[in-house]
Amino acid sequence: MYEIGQQVLYGSHGVCTVTGVERMRFGKTKANYYILEPVEKTGAKFFVPVENEIAVAKLRRLLTREELLELLHSERVRNYPWISDENQRKLRFRELIGSGDRMELMGMICALHRHRKEQIAAGRKFHQTDENFLNDAQKLLNAEFAQVFGLEPKNVNTFILKELENTH
Repeated sequence: MYEIGQQVLYGSHGVCTVTGVERMRFGKTKANYYILEPVEKTGAKFFVPVENEIAVAKLRRLLTREELLELLHSERVRNYPWISDENQRKLRFRELIGSGDRMELMGMICALHRHRKEQIAAGRKFHQTDENFLNDAQKLLNAEFAQVFGLEPKNVNTFILKELENTH
């Protein structure tokens, strides 16, 4: 059960504040709903049925500073494998974007940054598809990092890259 005032991640919508729990009717059914307000989009609201396990599974507590740094510095993230087959990579990265798994997303970001660096060093271009996956993964994590570390969202990518470089 989430509490009023608690900040949570909600699917791909980013950080939201639980502003209430109310019994409401949507369609024919009356149920209790979490009322979520996104931190970045004022005026927007999401209603998540408390008893719907699938909907509630999209809510995740924010990690602490220590937990986020531990993930960033983990061997799994630093040594995340590159998938050289483009079709397999696309399938896997789509799956990861949909999962919201922070460890996997951070690993994906690390692998993409590492690959971009290698491509540039070899005088080759970084594929636009990979750039899009990188942007999507960063967008999913940036709101949480900004909130937890008190950073401006535009500074999160630089912060993450510095942390990743400090672990090598």
